[in-house]
Amino acid sequence: MKHIKVLTLFFSLGFLFSCGESVVELDKTYEPKIVLNAIIYPGQKVSGISVTKNIPINTQPNPLTLFISDADLSITDLSSGKSYKLTYNSTKLSYEYKGSDWLVDYDKSYKLSITARVENTTLTATSVTKTPKKGFSIIDEETVSGEIQYRETDSEGKVKELSLKLNLSPETNYYPISLVALDAGDSTFIYDNSYVEVKKEDVIKNLERYKYIQRQIQNVNPAALTVDFDINWISIWFYSRYRMIVYAADDNFRLYNLTYRSVQEFDGNFHEPKINIQGDAIGVFGSMIADTVYFKVKK
Repeated sequence: MKHIKVLTLFFSLGFLFSCGESVVELDKTYEPKIVLNAIIYPGQKVSGISVTKNIPINTQPNPLTLFISDADLSITDLSSGKSYKLTYNSTKLSYEYKGSDWLVDYDKSYKLSITARVENTTLTATSVTKTPKKGFSIIDEETVSGEIQYRETDSEGKVKELSLKLNLSPETNYYPISLVALDAGDSTFIYDNSYVEVKKEDVIKNLERYKYIQRQIQNVNPAALTVDFDINWISIWFYSRYRMIVYAADDNFRLYNLTYRSVQEFDGNFHEPKINIQGDAIGVFGSMIADTVYFKVKK
């Protein structure tokens, strides 16, 4: 159950909206960029590195044409100076390290370097991540597991939240959480939930909205060894088995994940998300430790 590597990143070209009669004007100039979705995990081989290209606003290309399969891509261990060239896997549509002589290590700095052609333009970019220190894990005996009734109560009638306790990675203060309902469907949805009325047709239309839930623990005391966190019941929408993955994330991912959805100020002006990439690329090159627990919510 430990260290399952599952992560979904949603890259966006822009979040555009208007308030009242105001109008947002965009610069229509298209600037080709490499789009990176690159996360590495200590103790594992490098794989699943997605390299795509950006597109002009208001275009709808075939998604398969976005993948860049011929990039020159490598990762360098900055402590030893040794570089590892990544190879494109056409089945998985991502890059990976084919050799057997290297696993990502804890508490090390790695530099990603990439050169690729996008729209007849040669683009290059680099980024450095420092992997989290060893020590992170879910404390199973103090975390929700097994079967639990929906909004189960204690002996005093108080609703018990879903408990989560972590051993922390030293000097890491950002811990994203991914909750997935493994049996999600309109027949398992909790229609008599304690929060909002939802119709069956809305469940079908917005199934992924309820199936995939993200939470986060941030600003953790750097001197702490453990942290307790409650997953509240508004995160649970199905009578279902659940998989909960918690990550100890590096600063690159923290900055990106906290800013990529919020790119418009109250006055309508736009700003860039925090991207720690130098050169002609957007997205993220980061590192994480992952741990997983399963539980089941029943009636």
